[in-house]
Amino acid sequence: MKRIIIQNNNNINWSIFAASYLHHLGVRHACISPGARNSPLTFAFTEHSKIKCFSHVDERSSAFFALGLAKSTQKPVVLISTSGTAPANFYPAVIEASLSRVPLIILSADRPPYLIGTGANQTINQQNLYGSHVCNFTDVGLPQNNNESLKDHLFTAFQHSSGLKFEEPPGPVHLNFPFDEPLLPENVSGINPLSFTFENIEIPVVKFSIPILTKSRQPLIIVGPMEGNCHQKEMIQLAERIQAPILADPLSQLRYGSNSKMVLANYDYFLRCKKINPDLIIRFGRKPTSKVMNQLLDKWKNKTILIDAWEQFNDDCPQFIQSTIGKYCQYQIKNCSWQGEHGWQKQLLAWEKEVYDILMQESVYSEGTIAKCCVESIDDGGELFIGNSMPIRDVDMFTLTSSKKIDTYSNRGASGIDGVISSALGMSHNSVNKNSLLLIGDVSFYHDMNGLLASRYEANLTIVVINNSGGGIFSFLPIAESNVENFQQYWTTDTELQINKVADLYKCKYYFAKTLKELENSIKESFKNKGVQIIEVKTTIRDNIIAHNRLRDKIKAALSDD
Repeated sequence: MKRIIIQNNNNINWSIFAASYLHHLGVRHACISPGARNSPLTFAFTEHSKIKCFSHVDERSSAFFALGLAKSTQKPVVLISTSGTAPANFYPAVIEASLSRVPLIILSADRPPYLIGTGANQTINQQNLYGSHVCNFTDVGLPQNNNESLKDHLFTAFQHSSGLKFEEPPGPVHLNFPFDEPLLPENVSGINPLSFTFENIEIPVVKFSIPILTKSRQPLIIVGPMEGNCHQKEMIQLAERIQAPILADPLSQLRYGSNSKMVLANYDYFLRCKKINPDLIIRFGRKPTSKVMNQLLDKWKNKTILIDAWEQFNDDCPQFIQSTIGKYCQYQIKNCSWQGEHGWQKQLLAWEKEVYDILMQESVYSEGTIAKCCVESIDDGGELFIGNSMPIRDVDMFTLTSSKKIDTYSNRGASGIDGVISSALGMSHNSVNKNSLLLIGDVSFYHDMNGLLASRYEANLTIVVINNSGGGIFSFLPIAESNVENFQQYWTTDTELQINKVADLYKCKYYFAKTLKELENSIKESFKNKGVQIIEVKTTIRDNIIAHNRLRDKIKAALSDD
């Protein structure tokens, strides 16, 4: 990095120190939105040769891009904005990052304190702007000649964001940077180099107390959403050791990439038709996607154990053991001397096989088979970002276990439809050589069209847009049968969007697929090209409901014959 010091401008020196120290701590990416008040921070980060910076006009898109990038890298990403409403536009992504435990470091520029409450332009109260949705908030104060206080603030923020103390999970943090004028010197050329020497970071060693599992006849493992390598191999080894079937969420990183017969994907169907009574449930990861599964977890609370490396967060499981997944599994594998009943796991595997065979043969064009086609078209080592509402439910209910390793992501913390394109582009930036695909609905696509501007950053992403003329999820909910007036206008909300014109506006290659075969061919073709490709598939909400109900009835009939 070209480190610099400019005499009589503490704004620049303060900001350069912040960029340098955050890089030392592990930050490698920063997303920056334009503004005047944040000029010192923007200058410092863009001058740092080892921090990759992204320019985003829209702060909301910037924050969701950072979210996707942080999900895929598992490292904190810096967000920089000017003062006023600019950092407020980060809020939806901050909420999502908080609930899905994604590390973000927000650096908001601010007016000096003496201007707050005076009516000065673009001045709001930015103290604790995000409330309880950040792990830590600090106003670093006006720049000083001594960097020690800033260093302490930055290290504390990084610790909170990364979950280094294991007292709370990773998440977003907020550092507020007030700057007085002049923001920058008249000329930033003719600068003098400055070097910083930082001490090595000590990662705390935490000892976990792990009790041996009580003997169980009908054990079950449920793995919910989690990002990255979270000891999936150890979870499978534990399952095979105690003969406990694994119900694997599509975001568990277990459903795709394993050959173990213990990993089950089609439980949402057979749990609707069959009653099971596990006497021990071991949970890893966050709450699963399946509504049926979550309802059963409420009933099974007293016999469920939640395992997590951090202190319990946003989860009501009464039995909680703090431990890394790897250590917990290894301890149980070594010390457990029992196995569940063979008939228990045999029955669940038999039901899984029945549903699997029906889904394998399912070829009726619907949103469910579109989701299935998307997953099956991704090569080993690829990645999939899944939109909320119907896409994530279709992936959960229609996709099968596979030996292909596919990394899966979705914004399931708050489960909003905002910012999905931006998050997927952030994800794909970290893996330019992979097959990267986003499955999204038309309303969610419209909601984050601005995110397509980030396609200029060497992103290779195929976007499959299911255009069913509105929000199809609402037609599956009780509200659809309530005879409310203006259901189409205020719930379905058809945007009448012409996807091909959006693709043209943002210079994306466009495909239109009428059949599953055309969709498969379009996906395969798109993976050969660079840049962002948009594939539109059209469905109708009515036909989709019929297809879902028909398949559900078919599976129910097959399972009822047992």
